[in-house]
Amino acid sequence: MSEAYKSLPLTAQTADMTYPLVQMLKVDMSFDRWRAFVDQYCMPVNKESVGAGTDGDDILWQRERGIIVIANERGYIHGLFSYYVRDDMTDGVVLHVDNVMAVEIVSGDYVLDAMRDAMSRLARVHACSNVYVSLGELDERLRGYFSRAGYAPSKVRYCAPASPRLTA
Repeated sequence: MSEAYKSLPLTAQTADMTYPLVQMLKVDMSFDRWRAFVDQYCMPVNKESVGAGTDGDDILWQRERGIIVIANERGYIHGLFSYYVRDDMTDGVVLHVDNVMAVEIVSGDYVLDAMRDAMSRLARVHACSNVYVSLGELDERLRGYFSRAGYAPSKVRYCAPASPRLTA
């Protein structure tokens, strides 16, 4: 069944058809905010990194930052994640994954399996030593899936407002 889902790099031209999934899982995100996010993440490909004989689809996988969508055979979007590749002082080149959203309409982890495969492909394309996946601390379904898939907690990340409140 996971073969029925394919992973595709999102382009600015196909971002609008992804918004219903985003709106379903992030109800407070406006269409304008989604488009601004897509415009920031769907960056052009570095021309020096493109190898000879590379087709259009492969070129999009070479972006150092982007959004990957998971679609079924009819083209309906069932999941997405954003990513960026960066150099980590400890681990070398790593793939950072965030904004993981998935809707499974049948029993099973088919959409998440397609996501995991896409993450592995990105890690290979960019020669990454590790893949870091950031998940909401309360999303037990995603945390359980990635634990079963061999991911382990590493480098705890804390979050604070950019303008912290001063206590008197």
